[in-house]
Amino acid sequence: MGEGEHRLLDLFQREKARFLAFARRKIRGLASLDPEDVVAEVFGSLLERGDLVAATENLAAYIYRALGNRILDVRRREAADAGGVDPELLADPGPDPHDAFQARQLRERLDRALGSLNPRERAVWLATEVDGRSFRDLADRWGEPVGTLLARKSRATARLRQLLADLHPKRS
Repeated sequence: MGEGEHRLLDLFQREKARFLAFARRKIRGLASLDPEDVVAEVFGSLLERGDLVAATENLAAYIYRALGNRILDVRRREAADAGGVDPELLADPGPDPHDAFQARQLRERLDRALGSLNPRERAVWLATEVDGRSFRDLADRWGEPVGTLLARKSRATARLRQLLADLHPKRS
């Protein structure tokens, strides 16, 4: 088994639940499709293309796009088989360009805010908030007292709130 297949299988084991949730959301209204079948079909076709998988930089994004394309193909085929073509079924149900732009702007702003933090504060904030690690695990791994890590995260959270305060106006 080559590098591409190993990458794909590792990703599938880690992200299977997310891929299935994505397929379920996209499949709404299509009784002919089962989310598990779609995910299995896409992964099966990718396993046959180990060369493509090995050359793909962001494999998860590629898989999400492949899942969306597969479901869209079925929607189009069913619309054509029904005799009429509903324009809503032919449209890509992907994100609205304006929403995608706003999400990108928000990510960039969050990246800048995180980048302005002290490296140790940023590390503990990312480890707990993004990676879901526990303070006990971090304390053992990093050789730091839990209280020190809690204080760093508290300072990081306060600084992020300050930098991003305009995103959530205070309620009166």
